[in-house]
Amino acid sequence: MQLQKSTAWSLIIGPLEVMILMMAFGFGTGLFPTGEQPEHAQKMMGNYDLARVVFSLIGMSMLLLIFGWISFSREIDPNGSVMNYTRLLLLPGVALTIAGMGLWLGLGKEVEVGINVTLNQVGDGISTIGDIFLDVGLLIIAIVAIRKNVGTTLVKILLALVALDSILGLGFVVAGVDGGAAEDADFFGWIIFTLATAGIGIQSLLAKES
Repeated sequence: MQLQKSTAWSLIIGPLEVMILMMAFGFGTGLFPTGEQPEHAQKMMGNYDLARVVFSLIGMSMLLLIFGWISFSREIDPNGSVMNYTRLLLLPGVALTIAGMGLWLGLGKEVEVGINVTLNQVGDGISTIGDIFLDVGLLIIAIVAIRKNVGTTLVKILLALVALDSILGLGFVVAGVDGGAAEDADFFGWIIFTLATAGIGIQSLLAKES
């Protein structure tokens, strides 16, 4: 499967940059090992200036990632009505996710922790809605691409992993799973999604060179 270079590079750089930035910030500041929301809020307040820079970069990387998937969908099915509606799901999905991240930042270091905890909870709710839009959109794109027999067997396996991650994400939301187990599942699901998405982009670049 040969995609445009801009599409392939977006699928590679977008998810990898999000994962690297999030893991570097989370583990570097001690944000990830913490389990309680007040502690999360305190960690964010203590690293507020750095968080604003990192979250801005993550937001731009997520836009690049979604641009890659929208371009991918256009290349495999440019005129299909299903894909047209699916692309409309991705745009509000990424917007809501980035908005939720903005609320995770809170109001800075000069307010009470409880205010930032409340904003964190609101951000979680908004991000969950964004995740639903993104999971449904990516699931449809992956299924359509597989049904159209796009790419090699490896590409189909990578698309199946993307679909599986979306199904699991939607399943956790429907089942109301919350807490540490859900966070761990989200983390490992994001790693699988990142590697699968980047793998699709890399496969496209290798196909162009061969």
